[in-house]
Amino acid sequence: MRFTTFAAAVAVALALAPAAQASTFGSNLIANGNAETGNTAGWATTPGFEVVNYGAAGGFPSLADPGPAARGTYFFGGGYSAKTSASQTIDLSALSAAINTGASRFDLSAWLGGYDSQNDNAELTATFFGSGGATLSQASIGPVSNTDRGNQIGLLLRDTQGYIPVGTLNVGITLTMIRNAGSYNDGYADNLSFAVAAAPVPEADAYAMLLAGLAVLGVVAKRKQRKGQA
Repeated sequence: MRFTTFAAAVAVALALAPAAQASTFGSNLIANGNAETGNTAGWATTPGFEVVNYGAAGGFPSLADPGPAARGTYFFGGGYSAKTSASQTIDLSALSAAINTGASRFDLSAWLGGYDSQNDNAELTATFFGSGGATLSQASIGPVSNTDRGNQIGLLLRDTQGYIPVGTLNVGITLTMIRNAGSYNDGYADNLSFAVAAAPVPEADAYAMLLAGLAVLGVVAKRKQRKGQA
């Protein structure tokens, strides 16, 4: 009977103790990252950068070409300039306490592509800024080359993860399209995402919490035993 009670106490303590390495990425913080507003709302853009319909005339990607399964109606295109870009800034100051533990992570992803055998392409960059606008670090995905695409029209998924630098207050997101051939800048992008993961509980802290829980349960058990003997 005592063994059963203790085993139950251990089970309860284990259930209460957090997983040492468990962390889940949160929601996408990029505004209009999928272009589904039908315009460039949420972005500061250079001349030429635009939103395009899937299947638009002129050889643009269709719903049947490689790309995201949930691609919606629109994607971003480079327009008729040799180099165009779109940018926005995400305020992370509300997450400073977690970020300054040095254990908060980010996930940067996007579907990037281009046209046929032309090597027009797109690149997505996250720049982490600290106090006074100081640049702390950068992370980039892309470009996807025509070779990567097998000289086909379409978009491929690119993703990178890492730790958010201590002291980060905001992150600048920049999408850049480069034209290498033809008259149209066929750098394409869709489903841009930047997400932050909660800082995991350090393993040592998790075990400490487990032991503390067991200690509390032990005290309660002893009190009950003494009460029963009285």
